[in-house]
Amino acid sequence: MYAPPVRSVDARRLFLAGAIGLALWVGATFLWHVTYRQGVSLAVILFLDQDFPALLGGLFLMALAAPFAEGMGFRLPKPRARVIVPLIVVFGLIAWAGHYWLFQNYAISRDEEVARFAAAYMREGLLARPIPAEWEPYRRAIMPEFFSPFGAADYWTAAYLPVNSAIQALFWRMGDPNLAGPALLIAGLFALWRVALHLFPTRGDAVWVTMLLALSSTQLWVTAMTPYAMTGHFALNMIWLALVLRGGIVGHVSAGAVALLAAGLHQWHFPPIFIAPFILWMLLSRRWAVAAFHILVLVAIVIVWAKLWPGFLVQLLGPASDVRPSAGVADKVGSLFERLGDRWQPLVNLSRFAAWNNILMVPLAALGVTAMKWRSALRGQEIALPLALGCFAGCALALAQGYGWGFRYAHGFIGPFCLLAGLGWARFRPAAMRPLYLGVVITLVMSAFLVWRTHVFVAPYAASHRMIDASQADVVLVDPRGGLYVTDLVRGRDGVPGRPMVMNLGMLTLEQVDGLCQHYVVELFDRAEFRPLGVPLARWNLGRMDALRAHMKAVGCDKPVLPPLVETIDEAMKASGDVL
Repeated sequence: MYAPPVRSVDARRLFLAGAIGLALWVGATFLWHVTYRQGVSLAVILFLDQDFPALLGGLFLMALAAPFAEGMGFRLPKPRARVIVPLIVVFGLIAWAGHYWLFQNYAISRDEEVARFAAAYMREGLLARPIPAEWEPYRRAIMPEFFSPFGAADYWTAAYLPVNSAIQALFWRMGDPNLAGPALLIAGLFALWRVALHLFPTRGDAVWVTMLLALSSTQLWVTAMTPYAMTGHFALNMIWLALVLRGGIVGHVSAGAVALLAAGLHQWHFPPIFIAPFILWMLLSRRWAVAAFHILVLVAIVIVWAKLWPGFLVQLLGPASDVRPSAGVADKVGSLFERLGDRWQPLVNLSRFAAWNNILMVPLAALGVTAMKWRSALRGQEIALPLALGCFAGCALALAQGYGWGFRYAHGFIGPFCLLAGLGWARFRPAAMRPLYLGVVITLVMSAFLVWRTHVFVAPYAASHRMIDASQADVVLVDPRGGLYVTDLVRGRDGVPGRPMVMNLGMLTLEQVDGLCQHYVVELFDRAEFRPLGVPLARWNLGRMDALRAHMKAVGCDKPVLPPLVETIDEAMKASGDVL
């Protein structure tokens, strides 16, 4: 499909151009968000702790490596199944092990916890968890946010669409819900490989470029360690593209089914952003019937997930309560524009995206766009056009994401970025792989740093959760003041609320606190417990909670959560800091 390059882009210039462009972007990010303190957020905190040092190190190594970047390097075998498939499986196993080592079997964000919460009741064959009568007055303190409004007075239901949680529930029934992300990662990488083989049938080196960029993406395999739906978006996007390129009735109908499934992962608007550029590509090539079919699929997505699913929940659970429903089309579009107005942060989010992916991915993808023949593109003969439009859309909608390892809103476009990079390589580079190897080595150094900083960031929250979970009290009240995102510790065990029932103190009234103290054994978890564990400081206060705490102290209901008693002398030594 692709002839040998007419002219070659020197690898040394590629490294220097990539380093200079990235340095300018990172410098602008630092000036805007740190020097002038515009848009300070969790993403900026993580940028300073993780991405900024990693990018500085990566830029320094790129500059050092530039004079040596041109050359052959060692020869790789042909990218056949017997080589690629075991490699993909190994990365899936690394992602599975990483959930227990890196994340310590803990989902740090509310988004992840809600997905696991839904998976827990789906595993039991339910579509919502009935709220026990004794806890109904406290339901919002137990489930503070990201709950569905439908039937909310009587049921706890996740606000997100059900497919991601259903996949986790399926793997839970099979033994471990944490296998869901790695399995989806494997499926997505396999589909990406099939697409690369289709695009580069005579350029095995371009297939390797595509795959090594994806395999070295820290964002891909670290996110696969979590319950986030984004791994599912990456996988189903690549499967959809592989089926579309396969063509025929079977290929397109199967792709339509995959798109409908992908739209139900957690929010229905993600797949249309990915699919729309390919519909334009089909229209430009005058494939009217195929384009019409996929337009109908987009219409079906809106009907099923924005209309029928909320209506089904109303019929099953009851009308909305506690908060207004927000699943409608107008709500979704309005929310998107509202967030673009006050939460659009392209500098920091795209800096995170660059740090968590291969250092050469963006420069090579830019070559892929440059390789496009625009007259052919306007006739629908260049697949680089829909790939590039999708990548632009995924990056342009750079909304504040909160937690995320890299920029997760662009997660579904990592595959297209890698394919664009393969296209650029096939057009402008000979089969001399040394620059790719250097890029992978630099990326692995950056990855090691990012993984270490992620472990350090997650560890205090995982330790706090274990401490709360080990409490023998009936109720644990979390006072989040003084700690960064401590409210996310309000959760059950493995997605199931139970003993201890954990609640956000700030969402309780004085009468509710009195009722809990009179009828249950209550313990407090506040800064006295979580600050020594290393939870980052947050300087905020609420006077109403001061009054609650003073009242609890007056009635003797302020017993703190205590660490569990040690069982061995080794544990005692560790708990004392080895000073005994």
